[in-house]
Amino acid sequence: MNEEKLLKLKGKTFVCIGWANVYGWFDGLKWKIDPQKLFDYLKRYPEIYKQNFYYGKEVGNIKSEEFQKTIENIGFIMRTKEVKWVPVSLEKSYFKKLIKDLFDVLDKIKNSNSELSAKLYDLIQRIEKMANSGYSQTANGEMGYPFFEERQLKEVFDLMSHLDTELKQLNIEISDLQIHLKEPVKRRKCDFDCELVMDIIAEKDNFDCLILFSGDGDYKSIVEYLLDNKKQVIVMHPFGVRGREYNELLARNENRPYLCAVEKLTQFIKL
Repeated sequence: MNEEKLLKLKGKTFVCIGWANVYGWFDGLKWKIDPQKLFDYLKRYPEIYKQNFYYGKEVGNIKSEEFQKTIENIGFIMRTKEVKWVPVSLEKSYFKKLIKDLFDVLDKIKNSNSELSAKLYDLIQRIEKMANSGYSQTANGEMGYPFFEERQLKEVFDLMSHLDTELKQLNIEISDLQIHLKEPVKRRKCDFDCELVMDIIAEKDNFDCLILFSGDGDYKSIVEYLLDNKKQVIVMHPFGVRGREYNELLARNENRPYLCAVEKLTQFIKL
Protein backbone atom coordinates (compact mmCIF):
# COMPACT_ATOMS: atom_id res chain seq x y z
CA MET A 1 0.00 0.00 0.00
CA ASN A 2 1.27 3.47 -0.85
CA GLU A 3 1.00 5.17 2.52
CA GLU A 4 1.58 8.63 1.03
CA LYS A 5 -1.61 8.33 -1.05
CA LEU A 6 -3.86 6.76 1.58
CA LEU A 7 -5.28 10.20 2.33
CA LYS A 8 -5.54 12.43 -0.71
CA LEU A 9 -5.21 15.93 0.66
CA LYS A 10 -6.17 18.99 -1.36
CA GLY A 11 -3.83 21.67 -0.11
CA LYS A 12 -2.74 22.88 3.33
CA THR A 13 -4.21 20.66 6.01
CA PHE A 14 -5.15 21.28 9.64
CA VAL A 15 -5.56 18.25 11.96
CA CYS A 16 -7.76 18.18 15.08
CA ILE A 17 -7.60 15.15 17.38
CA GLY A 18 -10.29 14.84 20.06
CA TRP A 19 -8.47 12.38 22.32
CA ALA A 20 -11.43 11.60 24.60
CA ASN A 21 -13.35 10.45 21.54
CA VAL A 22 -10.37 8.56 20.11
CA TYR A 23 -9.65 6.87 23.46
CA GLY A 24 -13.24 5.65 23.50
CA TRP A 25 -12.61 3.73 20.27
CA PHE A 26 -10.07 1.34 21.80
CA ASP A 27 -12.50 -1.23 23.24
CA GLY A 28 -14.29 -1.62 19.92
CA LEU A 29 -11.08 -1.65 17.89
CA LYS A 30 -9.43 -4.20 20.22
CA TRP A 31 -6.22 -2.22 19.82
CA LYS A 32 -4.88 1.17 20.88
CA ILE A 33 -3.60 4.11 18.89
CA ASP A 34 -0.02 5.15 19.60
CA PRO A 35 0.15 8.99 19.69
CA GLN A 36 3.80 8.95 18.58
CA LYS A 37 3.06 6.73 15.57
CA LEU A 38 0.01 8.83 14.72
CA PHE A 39 2.05 12.04 14.76
CA ASP A 40 4.85 10.48 12.71
CA TYR A 41 2.42 9.10 10.15
CA LEU A 42 0.64 12.42 9.68
CA LYS A 43 3.99 14.21 9.34
CA ARG A 44 4.61 12.17 6.20
CA TYR A 45 2.04 14.36 4.48
CA PRO A 46 3.77 17.63 3.51
CA GLU A 47 0.35 19.29 3.26
CA ILE A 48 -0.19 18.97 7.04
CA TYR A 49 1.15 22.04 8.81
CA LYS A 50 -0.54 21.82 12.21
CA GLN A 51 -1.76 19.04 14.53
CA ASN A 52 -3.93 20.05 17.49
CA PHE A 53 -4.42 17.53 20.31
CA TYR A 54 -7.39 18.07 22.68
CA TYR A 55 -6.93 16.43 26.06
CA GLY A 56 -8.54 16.84 29.48
CA LYS A 57 -5.94 16.78 32.26
CA GLU A 58 -6.64 15.53 35.78
CA VAL A 59 -4.63 17.83 38.04
CA GLY A 60 -2.77 15.83 40.67
CA ASN A 61 -3.03 12.62 38.65
CA ILE A 62 0.59 11.73 37.85
CA LYS A 63 -0.33 9.48 34.93
CA SER A 64 -2.51 12.18 33.36
CA GLU A 65 0.11 14.90 33.80
CA GLU A 66 2.87 12.69 32.39
CA PHE A 67 0.69 11.88 29.37
CA GLN A 68 0.30 15.60 28.68
CA LYS A 69 4.08 16.05 28.75
CA THR A 70 4.50 13.09 26.41
CA ILE A 71 2.06 14.57 23.90
CA GLU A 72 3.82 17.94 24.00
CA ASN A 73 7.24 16.30 23.56
CA ILE A 74 5.97 14.35 20.55
CA GLY A 75 5.23 17.63 18.80
CA PHE A 76 1.45 18.02 18.95
CA ILE A 77 0.00 21.42 19.76
CA MET A 78 -1.61 20.66 23.10
CA ARG A 79 -5.03 22.10 23.83
CA THR A 80 -5.93 21.18 27.38
CA LYS A 81 -8.01 22.11 30.40
CA GLU A 82 -8.77 20.60 33.77
CA VAL A 83 -11.19 17.70 34.04
CA LYS A 84 -14.29 18.32 36.15
CA TRP A 85 -16.26 15.70 38.07
CA VAL A 86 -19.93 16.57 38.03
CA PRO A 87 -22.90 14.89 39.77
CA VAL A 88 -25.33 13.20 37.43
CA SER A 89 -28.98 12.19 37.60
CA LEU A 90 -30.14 8.61 37.27
CA GLU A 91 -29.08 8.25 33.66
CA LYS A 92 -28.95 4.67 32.51
CA SER A 93 -25.62 5.03 30.73
CA TYR A 94 -23.79 6.00 33.92
CA PHE A 95 -25.27 3.18 35.98
CA LYS A 96 -24.40 0.29 33.67
CA LYS A 97 -21.39 -0.75 35.75
CA LEU A 98 -23.29 -0.52 39.04
CA ILE A 99 -26.12 -2.58 37.63
CA LYS A 100 -23.65 -5.14 36.30
CA ASP A 101 -21.94 -5.33 39.71
CA LEU A 102 -25.31 -5.84 41.38
CA PHE A 103 -26.29 -8.63 39.03
CA ASP A 104 -22.87 -10.26 39.41
CA VAL A 105 -23.34 -10.34 43.18
CA LEU A 106 -26.87 -11.70 42.85
CA ASP A 107 -25.63 -14.41 40.51
CA LYS A 108 -22.90 -15.23 42.97
CA ILE A 109 -25.46 -15.50 45.76
CA LYS A 110 -27.49 -17.95 43.71
CA ASN A 111 -24.45 -20.02 42.81
CA SER A 112 -23.12 -19.91 46.36
CA ASN A 113 -26.48 -20.93 47.77
CA SER A 114 -26.48 -23.99 45.54
CA GLU A 115 -22.95 -24.89 46.61
CA LEU A 116 -23.73 -24.25 50.27
CA SER A 117 -26.82 -26.43 50.07
CA ALA A 118 -24.76 -29.29 48.67
CA LYS A 119 -22.10 -28.88 51.35
CA LEU A 120 -24.67 -28.69 54.14
CA TYR A 121 -26.27 -31.87 52.85
CA ASP A 122 -22.86 -33.53 52.85
CA LEU A 123 -22.26 -32.33 56.41
CA ILE A 124 -25.57 -33.76 57.59
CA GLN A 125 -24.80 -37.08 55.94
CA ARG A 126 -21.40 -37.24 57.65
CA ILE A 127 -22.84 -36.45 61.07
CA GLU A 128 -25.62 -39.01 60.65
CA LYS A 129 -23.12 -41.63 59.53
CA MET A 130 -20.92 -41.03 62.56
CA ALA A 131 -23.94 -40.98 64.84
CA ASN A 132 -25.11 -44.34 63.51
CA SER A 133 -21.69 -45.86 64.03
CA GLY A 134 -22.36 -46.32 67.74
CA TYR A 135 -23.54 -44.61 70.87
CA SER A 136 -22.95 -44.59 74.61
CA GLN A 137 -24.64 -43.36 77.74
CA THR A 138 -23.27 -40.33 79.62
CA ALA A 139 -22.89 -40.12 83.41
CA ASN A 140 -26.25 -38.36 83.77
CA GLY A 141 -28.03 -40.95 81.66
CA GLU A 142 -28.14 -39.03 78.34
CA MET A 143 -27.32 -40.73 75.06
CA GLY A 144 -23.95 -39.74 73.62
CA TYR A 145 -22.65 -40.31 70.09
CA PRO A 146 -18.94 -41.01 70.00
CA PHE A 147 -16.70 -39.83 67.16
CA PHE A 148 -14.46 -42.82 66.87
CA GLU A 149 -11.96 -41.29 64.44
CA GLU A 150 -10.17 -37.96 64.86
CA ARG A 151 -9.95 -37.73 61.07
CA GLN A 152 -13.75 -37.72 60.78
CA LEU A 153 -14.05 -34.99 63.38
CA LYS A 154 -11.47 -32.83 61.56
CA GLU A 155 -13.31 -33.23 58.25
CA VAL A 156 -16.55 -32.04 59.84
CA PHE A 157 -14.95 -28.98 61.41
CA ASP A 158 -13.04 -28.13 58.21
CA LEU A 159 -16.26 -28.24 56.24
CA MET A 160 -18.09 -26.07 58.77
CA SER A 161 -15.21 -23.58 58.79
CA HIS A 162 -15.25 -23.39 54.98
CA LEU A 163 -18.99 -22.71 54.97
CA ASP A 164 -18.57 -20.00 57.59
CA THR A 165 -15.81 -18.30 55.56
CA GLU A 166 -17.89 -18.30 52.37
CA LEU A 167 -20.89 -16.80 54.13
CA LYS A 168 -18.81 -14.05 55.72
CA GLN A 169 -17.14 -13.16 52.40
CA LEU A 170 -20.51 -13.04 50.69
CA ASN A 171 -21.85 -10.69 53.35
CA ILE A 172 -18.79 -8.45 52.98
CA GLU A 173 -19.30 -8.17 49.21
CA ILE A 174 -22.99 -7.36 49.63
CA SER A 175 -22.18 -4.71 52.25
CA ASP A 176 -19.51 -3.13 50.02
CA LEU A 177 -21.94 -2.95 47.12
CA GLN A 178 -24.63 -1.37 49.31
CA ILE A 179 -22.16 1.28 50.49
CA HIS A 180 -21.09 1.95 46.91
CA LEU A 181 -24.69 2.40 45.79
CA LYS A 182 -25.22 5.05 48.49
CA GLU A 183 -22.22 7.14 47.39
CA PRO A 184 -22.82 10.28 45.28
CA VAL A 185 -22.44 9.45 41.60
CA LYS A 186 -20.19 11.70 39.54
CA ARG A 187 -18.89 11.48 36.01
CA ARG A 188 -15.82 12.79 34.25
CA LYS A 189 -16.56 15.85 32.13
CA CYS A 190 -14.14 17.68 29.88
CA ASP A 191 -15.73 18.47 26.54
CA PHE A 192 -13.73 20.38 23.94
CA ASP A 193 -16.58 21.02 21.49
CA CYS A 194 -16.38 24.80 21.85
CA GLU A 195 -12.58 24.99 21.86
CA LEU A 196 -12.23 22.74 18.83
CA VAL A 197 -14.84 24.64 16.81
CA MET A 198 -13.36 28.01 17.77
CA ASP A 199 -9.90 26.83 16.70
CA ILE A 200 -11.27 25.71 13.34
CA ILE A 201 -13.02 29.05 12.78
CA ALA A 202 -9.88 30.97 13.76
CA GLU A 203 -7.75 28.84 11.44
CA LYS A 204 -10.14 28.48 8.48
CA ASP A 205 -8.38 31.00 6.24
CA ASN A 206 -5.09 29.12 6.63
CA PHE A 207 -6.15 25.64 5.50
CA ASP A 208 -7.79 23.96 2.54
CA CYS A 209 -8.46 20.66 4.28
CA LEU A 210 -9.45 19.60 7.80
CA ILE A 211 -8.78 16.13 9.22
CA LEU A 212 -11.01 15.57 12.25
CA PHE A 213 -10.31 12.59 14.52
CA SER A 214 -13.78 12.31 16.02
CA GLY A 215 -16.94 10.71 14.73
CA ASP A 216 -19.07 12.76 17.11
CA GLY A 217 -22.16 14.03 15.30
CA ASP A 218 -22.01 17.25 17.32
CA TYR A 219 -19.40 18.47 14.82
CA LYS A 220 -21.77 18.10 11.89
CA SER A 221 -22.54 21.85 11.79
CA ILE A 222 -18.90 22.97 11.61
CA VAL A 223 -18.17 20.30 9.00
CA GLU A 224 -21.11 21.50 6.92
CA TYR A 225 -19.92 25.10 7.27
CA LEU A 226 -16.48 24.15 5.95
CA LEU A 227 -17.96 22.19 3.05
CA ASP A 228 -20.12 25.19 2.13
CA ASN A 229 -16.92 27.24 2.07
CA LYS A 230 -15.26 24.86 -0.40
CA LYS A 231 -13.05 23.16 2.18
CA GLN A 232 -12.14 19.48 2.08
CA VAL A 233 -13.11 17.63 5.27
CA ILE A 234 -11.92 14.16 6.30
CA VAL A 235 -13.64 12.66 9.34
CA MET A 236 -11.73 9.76 10.93
CA HIS A 237 -13.74 7.18 12.89
CA PRO A 238 -13.92 3.40 13.41
CA PHE A 239 -16.13 1.31 11.12
CA GLY A 240 -19.76 1.98 12.02
CA VAL A 241 -18.90 4.42 14.81
CA ARG A 242 -19.96 7.88 13.73
CA GLY A 243 -22.86 10.21 14.35
CA ARG A 244 -25.91 9.67 12.15
CA GLU A 245 -25.89 13.42 11.55
CA TYR A 246 -23.19 12.88 8.91
CA ASN A 247 -25.56 10.84 6.73
CA GLU A 248 -27.25 14.08 5.70
CA LEU A 249 -23.93 15.49 4.49
CA LEU A 250 -23.29 12.41 2.37
CA ALA A 251 -26.41 13.31 0.37
CA ARG A 252 -24.96 16.65 -0.74
CA ASN A 253 -24.80 17.23 -4.48
CA GLU A 254 -21.20 18.39 -4.28
CA ASN A 255 -18.26 18.65 -1.91
CA ARG A 256 -19.24 15.80 0.39
CA PRO A 257 -17.15 14.92 3.45
CA TYR A 258 -14.81 11.94 3.28
CA LEU A 259 -15.70 9.59 6.14
CA CYS A 260 -12.62 7.43 6.61
CA ALA A 261 -12.43 4.34 8.83
CA VAL A 262 -9.43 4.57 11.13
CA GLU A 263 -8.84 0.84 10.62
CA LYS A 264 -7.29 1.76 7.27
CA LEU A 265 -4.38 3.25 9.23
CA THR A 266 -3.93 0.27 11.56
CA GLN A 267 -0.50 -0.77 10.28
CA PHE A 268 0.82 2.77 10.73
CA ILE A 269 -0.65 3.89 14.07
CA LYS A 270 -1.35 0.77 16.13
CA LEU A 271 0.39 0.66 19.51
